[in-house]
Amino acid sequence: MSRKGFDLFDLIKKVLFTDFVKGLTVTLGYNISKSITMRYPDEEKWIPYRRFRGLHTLNRDENGRELCVACELCSKACPTGCITVIPEENDSGRGIADRVAKVWTVNLVRCLFCGYCEDACPTRALRLGREYELACADYSCTLMSRDQLLVPQPVPESIPGGYVVKSKLERTPQGIKVTVDLSKFKKRSI
Repeated sequence: MSRKGFDLFDLIKKVLFTDFVKGLTVTLGYNISKSITMRYPDEEKWIPYRRFRGLHTLNRDENGRELCVACELCSKACPTGCITVIPEENDSGRGIADRVAKVWTVNLVRCLFCGYCEDACPTRALRLGREYELACADYSCTLMSRDQLLVPQPVPESIPGGYVVKSKLERTPQGIKVTVDLSKFKKRSI
């Protein structure tokens, strides 16, 4: 159905490109606003919240003994079967019980980071930490062993998340590592 007659207002809108100018104001508004780009990892790094599920950690008690009693509940609760636990009886005092894990590995390629293994652990020996930089060049670094998972992670559980902290790159024999300075952090929405 076509309109009859002449619409002066419609003609002025077409001549002055009002729709184009409206769209351009949105674009220009973003160009002059403050940038939210994070200088990751050269200068800044984001610390995830406590509920974040990243790289697995095996914990120790305050005496330095391993909390894992090799009950294999974590491997049974895992929907992908990426955790392998082989127990052994050992009275060396290494763990909180005489039964300790001889082999404890997790395949990070198959892991869903769902947290079922963490929920199944009766001694809170297994936790999903806040380390999210898991990229590597070959398949061998995706298989994490017990000794690698017993190393404490750089961000303790007591620090709340959602902060941007200062960081710097360090060259190590294993490659480039990002280290964080937890003394100064600021809250910034991401």
